[in-house]
This record gives sequence, structure tokens and C-alpha cells, in this order.
Amino acid sequence: MTNRFDIGNLRNDNPSRPLPVGDGAAIVMLALFILFVISVPKFDLAGVIAFAAFPLLFATAAGIPLLPLLKRLVVVSPFILFMAAGNLALDRSAAVTIAGLAITGGAVSASVIVLKTVVTLVALLSLMAIMPFHRFGMALRSLRVPEPFVTQLLLVWRYSFLLAEEAEMMQKARDLRSFGGRGKGVLVTARLIGSLFIGTTARAERIYMAMSARGFIAALDSRPAMPLKPGDVAAIAGAAALFALVRHLF
Repeated sequence: MTNRFDIGNLRNDNPSRPLPVGDGAAIVMLALFILFVISVPKFDLAGVIAFAAFPLLFATAAGIPLLPLLKRLVVVSPFILFMAAGNLALDRSAAVTIAGLAITGGAVSASVIVLKTVVTLVALLSLMAIMPFHRFGMALRSLRVPEPFVTQLLLVWRYSFLLAEEAEMMQKARDLRSFGGRGKGVLVTARLIGSLFIGTTARAERIYMAMSARGFIAALDSRPAMPLKPGDVAAIAGAAALFALVRHLF
């Protein structure tokens, strides 16, 4: 089955090529980057722009095409704009005047919120583009994340594609049976969603019984987790120092 939703398809070459640092170190560096971006004050537009250079340089160096990244950002753009829209109404005081045009503090803070979200999402998507999800799970194990959480996360990722296919088939069946817009109301959609989740629960029970019958205990991968190496720790410290320097300068 072709995985149409795999973020790894963003790359032109093999998405399983190893990173210069360990996968666990890459996740820690991503978490540090997100924390530093979030810590930028709400009116510091220059600080967010400075941090935007990191994911752009990473995507360029890794050969990740930017157009698919932008398409995924467009999908979530309504949620991003909805989060930032409240600032426009809450803060109407003039913050900056450019060429006689007064820009309110709400517009500046809303722009910072949008940029923060875009920068962090681009960083996350860029990392996932070169790190397949099974490697992501192994990296979490190397960071001593509890095994039940890692297993649950991998199972949710694996079977989310089946859920998407089931939803697509139900939508197609509804469209074939709907005429003149009838049968596409909110109540019908709610019933379809309920049926989808009931069928998903039943399938999950069958999958679990089948896995238990084949000896599944608690982990999908029996290989031992690889701890962080001294080079990975040094890379994390260097990244933290660089992020702190950019945060201090801007």
C-alpha cells in the first residue's frame, strides 16, 4: 500500500539517510529550538525572523523541496490565523508608524504568533522529512521515553492511514447516495463519524487479539535503545548555546 501521507516523500532521495547527529539528539535539538522560539516576546518580530533562518538552512542543506512544506502549511493556515485573529481586536493601540500608517500592537503580536507557528512547523516537518517514523520511535526510546507510550504512538501512526482510507470510502459512498445536496447535513455527518469510530474500535480489538495470539507483549521493536553518545551531547550543547546567542542578540 502506498503511503500517500508520509512526510518522508518530501525528499527527492532516500529519506532514511542518517543525520549528522543521532536521532535522539536531533529530537532534543528540535525541542530546544521550539522552546527558544516560543520564548520570543510577542512584539519581537525581528527575533522570530532570526530564528526562521535555522529551518530554512536545514531544509536547504537536506535537499527538502519547500513547495510541499508550503502546501502543508496552507492546510493548517486557517487554525493559525484563527489563533492570531483575537490579538487584532484585543490590542488596538498604535505600536509603530510607517509612512504615516499606524500599525497596532495587535497586528504586530498577531504577526509574531503566525511566524512562530510557521517557523516551528517548518522545523518539525523538515526533521520528519528525513527521519522515518520508526526511527522517530527508536529515538524516543533512546531518550528513555516509556515503552508503552512509544508503542502506542507507533501503532497510532501506522493505523491512522487505515482510518483515513475508511473515512475516504465512507465519504465517497455518501457522495454517491446524495442528490441535490441532500444527505450532506450536519446530522448525517455526525452519524457517519460515529459509525467510523465504532468500526475503528472494533477493528482495534481484532488487531490487538491477533497481535496477542502471535506473541506480542509490549514492544514493537526488540532491539535495545541506543543511548546518547558524547558527540550527541556536545551537539546539543552547541545548539543550545547558538539558540541562546540568537535569542540574546535579537
